[in-house]
Parts: sequence; structure tokens; C-alpha cells
Amino acid sequence: MATPEPSPTLSPATRAVSSLARSRETIIVGGGIAGLACARRLDEAQQPFLLISENLGGRIRRSRDNAVNLGAYYVRADYHHVNQLVTRGRRINARATRRHDPEGCYTLWDRRLLLHLPQAAQFLTKLLAFRRHYEVFKANSVAMSQAQAIRSDPHLWHLYQQPASEFVREHRFDAIARDYMAPGLHGTTFLPLNQLTAFSLLLGALPVIVPIYEFTFQPDALVEGFSDALLEDTVTAITAHNSGYQIETQASGSFTADFVVVATPAEVSQQLLGLPAIKGPVQAQMFEIAGTLRGRYNRADINLFPANDPTLAIARQANGSILFCTQQQTPAFDHYFNSWKVIEHKHWNPAFNLVGETLLECEQAPNLYLIGDHNICGLEDAYISGLHAAKRITRSSRTNVGAARPMSSARTTE
Repeated sequence: MATPEPSPTLSPATRAVSSLARSRETIIVGGGIAGLACARRLDEAQQPFLLISENLGGRIRRSRDNAVNLGAYYVRADYHHVNQLVTRGRRINARATRRHDPEGCYTLWDRRLLLHLPQAAQFLTKLLAFRRHYEVFKANSVAMSQAQAIRSDPHLWHLYQQPASEFVREHRFDAIARDYMAPGLHGTTFLPLNQLTAFSLLLGALPVIVPIYEFTFQPDALVEGFSDALLEDTVTAITAHNSGYQIETQASGSFTADFVVVATPAEVSQQLLGLPAIKGPVQAQMFEIAGTLRGRYNRADINLFPANDPTLAIARQANGSILFCTQQQTPAFDHYFNSWKVIEHKHWNPAFNLVGETLLECEQAPNLYLIGDHNICGLEDAYISGLHAAKRITRSSRTNVGAARPMSSARTTE
């Protein structure tokens, strides 16, 4: 696993390891948005737990100068849970976005859109229908697992399994997909349309009808009231132990727990739980740049690029710096900038797991829960998965804890 990065909010890690109680009712592995949501809800229910993580926020990562999000970049206005825990910044305006291709650059209100207004109107109708189903799905996902909620809606279940390219052909959205959807999704999912599902395509297109905002994560406010239940460490193994589980850590030894919640990135979860399949990874390089953009790139707040371009997006920040997102380790900055200096660089490998239609169940074994963005890539959905696990745990009493079963029985729906 990766070497833990410093996290000043995880001060309990400095306590003597010998002072830590070795037996816990619940252990949460991972301090991203899903793990923190689970912890927050358990704390509200006065359920004891220990959260073990290398850092807080996971792939929500602020630059060292606190000016730029180098990980998750925006929140949507319909993030009803997450928006209570972040400070929203500027609205990201679609009219201040330029798309680039070999023929030049164009804005949202370009003649290309006028030429394909019937396609655009039909796509908007499909997107509005998706949103209606998706809002019901989110509400259902607190009471039932994401996998159950998706399968219970035939419309969403079909979209989850359908390749995006097939969806585009079926509805004859070729022009709109090429000129508008593909560059936007390339800049946010880091993938071409032919590697996405129809569900991911429509989810990624929601900013067309739902406002989106830059944001600042407030981890200290999120953990207020349970900071003494945090341990900075890396979990290396989870095994069945008596009627519960044993958790091995890199620096703090072993713990046992009746309930375990795994809220780690997909590759780490696969190692810890022996998952038979996960979605394929997507990588990206994020650079915070001080400099001045060349003419064609200096006319918009956000620049987007076609799917075959290794440059994913260029976004002007509120403090005047530039966020440069690419798939290249050493981009040709001189092509885009008159002058430039790298302030900070973050390589996300993976940034997330989005390729394929693998669907993972929340309860992988009795009282062993998997949460996060393994199924759906989004802060709000990850947060809700944490609420669901907490709800399951608070419903169960310690007297009803059943025998744990081996990790090899991990459940996956494909």
C-alpha cells in the first residue's frame, strides 16, 4: 500500500499504542467521505467505534497553499448531505467553458448546438428522466444497499449495464455526444465514451441541468465530537476471528471488532477482502500552475479537450493559479502557457475505478460492510453508502452478532 501522507487532523495517532483498547464494537477502515459519513452517523447514534485511516478526506485533497482541489473538484447543488459539510465556492459556469478540437475551439452556445437542437432536446429529456430515477435511488440507498437499489429500478439497472456507446447509437446522439458530452466527460471521468456505461454518462452529464460549485472540505468540523476515535495507521489485513473480525495494522498492532466497515479505495478493498472483481482504474496527473495561458486557452475559465487528447482539462482558479489535469507525467506546458511554474503536483493512480459494470454488495459477509465509490463515482453516493452501513450496524445488537464467514465469500454482482 502507499506510504501514508501526513494528516494533521489525525492527532490521536500520537497516543501510546499500548493505551488503545484492543476490542471494539465497530472498526471503520478508511477516512474518506464514506468512512467519515459512517463514523458521523454512528457517533450521532452513540455507537462506539474506531476509525483507522492514513488520512482524512481520501481523494478530497486540497493543495498545500489551500488554493486548489487536487482531487474531487466540484459538488453539485443536489449533494444534500455533502453540502452540509463543505464550504461552497464559485459556481462553475458552463458558459465560461471552451471545448477544443482540431478545427478550433467553441463554447456551449456554438452553431454546432444549433445544428443539432433536436438531438440536444432529446438528450435533455433522457437526462431529466434519469435524474428522476436517480433521486429515488439515492433516497432508497439509505435503507437498502446501492446494489439492491439499482437492481430494484429496471431503468437504472439497464443503464448500469449498457455501454455508453450503445446508448448513444440507440438514441442517435452521435453529434451531441462527439461535440459536447465526450469533451466534458473526458475532463471529469478521464475516460472516452466507449469505456463508460450509460449510467456513468448520464451521471456525468447532470451538471448540464444541476448547478455545480468549487468547494473546500472541512474535515475538522466533520469529526467534531469523535476526534478521539481516530487512529492514523494503515490496515494490512482483515480476517474472521471467533464471532467477529481481527484487524491488523502497520504500526499499532491488531484489534478485534464485532462489525467492520471497509471504506478504502477499490484496489485496497480488493486486497483486504479478496474481492473477485472491481471496476477498472483511471489515472490522472493534477498540476497547480502559476503562469499565463496562451491566447486560445486564455479566453475561458475552463478548457476541455477531445477524448484522444492526453490533456483532460485546464481550469482557472479563484486565486489566479491554473489547475492542469492530464494523463501525462511531463506535459508540454509550453504549448499551453506563455510562462509557467509548477506549484504542486499530485498523481492519482488510480483517481477512481470506473471501467466496467461490476456491482458490489455492501454486506460482504455477516457484519462486514463495503462502502465508498466502488459502484458509483460521486461524493454524495459514497456518503450515502456510509449512512447505509451505519444504519445496518445501529439496527443490530451485540447479542445478535453472528459468526463471521471467510473473506472468500465476498459478494459481487456482475
